[in-house]
Amino acid sequence: MEENKEIIDDGKFVAFAYTVKDADSGELLFEAKPSAPDVMVYGVSNEVIPGLIATIKGLGKGDRFSVTLPPEVAFGPRNEEWIQQVPVEAFMRDGKMAVDVKEGIVLDMMTNTGEIVSGRVVKVTPEIVEMDFNHPFAGKTVDFEGEIIEVRDATDEELHPKHACGCGCSHHGGCDDGCGCSKDGDNEACGCGDGCNCH
Repeated sequence: MEENKEIIDDGKFVAFAYTVKDADSGELLFEAKPSAPDVMVYGVSNEVIPGLIATIKGLGKGDRFSVTLPPEVAFGPRNEEWIQQVPVEAFMRDGKMAVDVKEGIVLDMMTNTGEIVSGRVVKVTPEIVEMDFNHPFAGKTVDFEGEIIEVRDATDEELHPKHACGCGCSHHGGCDDGCGCSKDGDNEACGCGDGCNCH
């Protein structure tokens, strides 16, 4: 490693490009290209998966990394409790559906603590919308291959972000009886529920 090269440690801003593949099938699951890398502040950003955090510590700009991660330190195991029945009313405003809710789409929902969790619509009935709040890659062993694009001291603003969550998000959320808000483009639907929570 060259002298005075910035290395990844607590408080460092890191930009990194990578691919994520299903270790079993080889299917490409996600790619962050060098022209549009993922970013984080090491030791501060808590949404990056733990196996990746451990892998890149001590690396510097231009260094490459490759690691296979099981679900426990990647995107987590699948949890059937995070498949939730959300009342249709949570997506309605003035008696009408405020968002186009259909099977397969992913909607951002707000928990009763104000956190945003993403869920995939599994089934729609006149009474409920069944949503899966597991991470799309949950339960998978994955291969990460990538390169560190930039390492530098983080700014004050980067050290204290208002909100951040990206593809590498390891949070999982679910709703017991209904979510606060859903957004789809410029549309927003709000409702009330008793049991939204983030895991």
